[in-house]
Amino acid sequence: MGLDLYADIEPLLGFEEETGALHDLYIEILESWNPVSLIDIGCGSGAFLTKAKKALPLERAYGIDLSEKMVRRAREAGVEAEKIDLCEVKERFDAATAIFDVLNYLTKKELQRFLGCVEEILVPGAVFIADINTLFGFEEIAPGALVRSFEGKFLALDSTYAEGLLETKIEYFEKREEECYLRRRDTIVQYYHAVEDIARMSGLELIQSYPLRMYADEPDKEILLFRKR
Repeated sequence: MGLDLYADIEPLLGFEEETGALHDLYIEILESWNPVSLIDIGCGSGAFLTKAKKALPLERAYGIDLSEKMVRRAREAGVEAEKIDLCEVKERFDAATAIFDVLNYLTKKELQRFLGCVEEILVPGAVFIADINTLFGFEEIAPGALVRSFEGKFLALDSTYAEGLLETKIEYFEKREEECYLRRRDTIVQYYHAVEDIARMSGLELIQSYPLRMYADEPDKEILLFRKR
């Protein structure tokens, strides 16, 4: 998927309330660990780090993302952010976060590499917090269509789930001049990962999980809390 396309459609998705509530839960968990330094992996526009800097006594709050557009937005919001692959980060942190399905965008092979690199950037005793979609979330909540339009922009998403894969087709139209529109198309693929599989892949210790009911009466998401031994 083109990361810059996602950066363009994100404001149209309409998940601000749910995302904000998720950010608050992350901060609540982090408050128990009193981190001095925090890295947010896949920081997007920097909304979480902006909130975390106000709520936590952080000396360092650093975000990374693979989208240049997202990094630019984060910097404009006053967040220290960089376009860099996680495995190229050389610093060490007291805490790391990966918010809103970051792990679900990785294949099993990519996830194993990712978790190894997370372990490398953490000091002993540090924590890593991430959320994943549950099987119920993939099977019952994610499939379907979503249509949004706003000020010369039109977005249509069509999602289907089968055999551990959620495939979302994107159609995005943006008005350029008079009746001319720029059309962009892409596909997002997300992968279901069981909690046990993630824990088995990681050298980190899974110390707690938090089932969440974000869109239904049954948990459709789960926050995982890991600690480096």
